[in-house]
Amino acid sequence: MGEKKKLVELAVQNARTEADANAYAIGATMNAFRGVDPVVVQALASSGMNPQQLIAAAFQGLAEKAERIGQLNITPDLLHELIKRPGK
Repeated sequence: MGEKKKLVELAVQNARTEADANAYAIGATMNAFRGVDPVVVQALASSGMNPQQLIAAAFQGLAEKAERIGQLNITPDLLHELIKRPGK
């Protein structure tokens, strides 16, 4: 067997081993969150978000409940304040 073919087979084997390890890690993480309230998981996920990401998530939440809100007025001034970056 040629040296190049051996290297390719070794690379494939390493990729499979790495994929298996990643799958195991993801499965362990998912098991840790099994039974946890989704709101808690969402709060944990949002802990490292920047303000713009949090605002986007808030608007997504509003959109998901749009049929129950009725009417919501967001003025250009409010929107400008929401998207303004700190320090500017």
